Amino acid sequence: MAELSKSIDLQPIISQPPNHDLDVSFQPVSPGYPELPTTIPSQVTDYLPLSLFTMVYCCFPIGLFAFLYSMRVREANLLGDQTRAQRASRLVCVLNALAITFGLITLLAILLLVFLSP
Repeated sequence: MAELSKSIDLQPIISQPPNHDLDVSFQPVSPGYPELPTTIPSQVTDYLPLSLFTMVYCCFPIGLFAFLYSMRVREANLLGDQTRAQRASRLVCVLNALAITFGLITLLAILLLVFLSP
C-alpha cells in the first residue's frame, strides 16, 4: 500500500476564492420531458362526421359499422399504425357510400309511393 501512495503524486487540492469580477448568470434547469418527434406521421382520414350522418339519417346498421371502423381509424392514427388506418379508412368510405346509396334509394321509393298512390 505504501508503494502505491509513493507512485501517485498526491498533492493537496487548493481551493480558490470565487472571482466576483465575472458576471455569470445561471439558467434554470428544465424538467426532463421526452423529446417530441420532429416529423408527425400523416393522419389518415377517419370520416367520423360522415359516419355519424349515415348512421342517423341513412341506414343505421351500415352507418353503425362505419362509425365503429371510423373509431378504429382514429385509434390506428394515434398509435401510428398507417397500414391498419388506411385499410379501415377505405372500408369506412365504402360503408358510408353504401349507406348513402341505400338511404337515397329508400327515400326515392317512399317519395314515389306517396306521390303516385291514388
